[in-house]
Amino acid sequence: MSNELGIDRSGNNNNWTVNNITIADQMVDSPTNNFATLNPLNSNGSPTYLEGNLKYTNGYNYGIYGTMGMSSGKWYWENITEGTSITVILGIVHEDSLHDTFDNAYGGGMNDYGGSSKARGYLSLDGSKLDDSSKTSYALSFAGTDVMGIAFDADNGTLIFYKNGVSQGTSFTSLPSGTWFPLIHTFGNYYNIANFGQDSSFAGNKTAQGNQDSNSIGDFYYTPPSGFLALCTSNLPAVAVVPSEHFNTVLYTGDDSTNSITGVGFQPDFVWLKNRSAATNHRLYNSLTYGGPYSAGASGSKYLRSNTTDAELTGSYKSLISLDSDGFTVHSTGSDTNRASDNYVAWNWKANGSGSSNTDGSITSTVSANVDSGFSIVSYTGTGTAGATIGHGLSKAPEMVIVKSRSLSGKNWPTYHIATGNTNRTKLNATDATGSSSAWNNTTPSASLITLGSQSEVNTASATQIAYCFHSVDGYSKVGSYTGNGNADGTFVYTGFRPAFVMAKVSTAGTHGWGIYNSKSKTYNYLGNVLQANATNAEMTSEFLDFTSNGFKHRTSSTWNNGSGQTYIYIAFAETPFKFSNAR
Repeated sequence: MSNELGIDRSGNNNNWTVNNITIADQMVDSPTNNFATLNPLNSNGSPTYLEGNLKYTNGYNYGIYGTMGMSSGKWYWENITEGTSITVILGIVHEDSLHDTFDNAYGGGMNDYGGSSKARGYLSLDGSKLDDSSKTSYALSFAGTDVMGIAFDADNGTLIFYKNGVSQGTSFTSLPSGTWFPLIHTFGNYYNIANFGQDSSFAGNKTAQGNQDSNSIGDFYYTPPSGFLALCTSNLPAVAVVPSEHFNTVLYTGDDSTNSITGVGFQPDFVWLKNRSAATNHRLYNSLTYGGPYSAGASGSKYLRSNTTDAELTGSYKSLISLDSDGFTVHSTGSDTNRASDNYVAWNWKANGSGSSNTDGSITSTVSANVDSGFSIVSYTGTGTAGATIGHGLSKAPEMVIVKSRSLSGKNWPTYHIATGNTNRTKLNATDATGSSSAWNNTTPSASLITLGSQSEVNTASATQIAYCFHSVDGYSKVGSYTGNGNADGTFVYTGFRPAFVMAKVSTAGTHGWGIYNSKSKTYNYLGNVLQANATNAEMTSEFLDFTSNGFKHRTSSTWNNGSGQTYIYIAFAETPFKFSNAR
């Protein structure tokens, strides 16, 4: 046919017969360059999605979001709305408000049931602009025949709207940092079609124009502003961290003997082991304190158990013989690490070997830090002094810190999380809800220091302590929170990568512990194989969630991970960055 749709150019003459497809159905989206679409996993209603998730209908009072987040760079996309008497808001929404309903957006700003939402929009009805709490005059109104352009500069925090190729002026400046998403919010049962650069015909509703961005990518109706790019994987920034070089999960079977576990891909500095087959303790080893390579007559290796308040334990035999160049070796008949025929999982993180002295804080610490991946292990001795500080060795402030006393029994695992703040702590070893605590001396970690209170779990005088510190790294790790919706069509959580590991805990209720999911215990969705950091349970199987190319999607209404209105904190590590990721 004249448009060459369906012709095999391999020379094998395996030409497709075109059936019910037009030239408008042919897009520049390809397996090697995926463009953003509207996200059917993440809307606060039940619209109908069509045209490869670029068109939706029946979207009354719904927020519809794009699949790709924007934390840096300059981005441009387009939208048309078809119907009579349309009322629509176009704009962006911050990751902190991805699950808000914007119920009052029509009249009084983008607030969520009276609360404050981080969203910015342009209202079709009267041309006003809307921020968290106000609606003010901005530009011309727009209707269904208009092609609307949105240009978001994440580097400088500005947002400009275009009507039929004409700038309406800068609507917002000094927008908060973080990750933002394309937003369409509607108030009627008409349809919207987005173009993130893959189809300037808007599914055949317009005559295609073929304009490209500054990288000669895309198919836009109007030429994007200079320097602004199509929201697609080819335009995403280069990945600074290769996930498999810094975190990996391995599965193995116990053999009651010397068992060399390989396939990690690096020499781990933090190894977390759990028997998947039986109710046993967790074992956590690290390169600062585990005791060094095995030698005849040496005492057992040192480890902690995340499901107990015990002090550091020493195995009667060297259960962890060595940390090796591609994994580790265990030698034990015990059920915790190597019982014959039992199935085990090991989560492995790379830090920086046996560590070095750090004198940044008032307490001299020993730190093994992987600055690139945002992970460090910190060993220190408490002073009992409120306001004491320890250096963590990273280049950014930790967003999650897990602490345990090595020398004192009966002490919990107090955990700092950025979403619960510096006046609270959550226990890694318990189901308790997040509670108030002076552990962090009401001080948020800085780019160099963690501040400790006099609280006995983190800073008893002369007690030895270990701390595991993490911050988010684009395309590799994410420390965050989300709100459950209590629906089997559960909350979607954007991470910016396909996860390999997710650990989450409901922080607002004391009903469930820390669920740990990984992509190797079960390799397809639903991803229901789960262990609990705070419990001895064998691996449980249930239809809890999906791992997707850009995050994870809950598939249950259970309070375990998606209770209505409950807040959950989590940490996740990548299998593949979104730039190179495909759906599971």
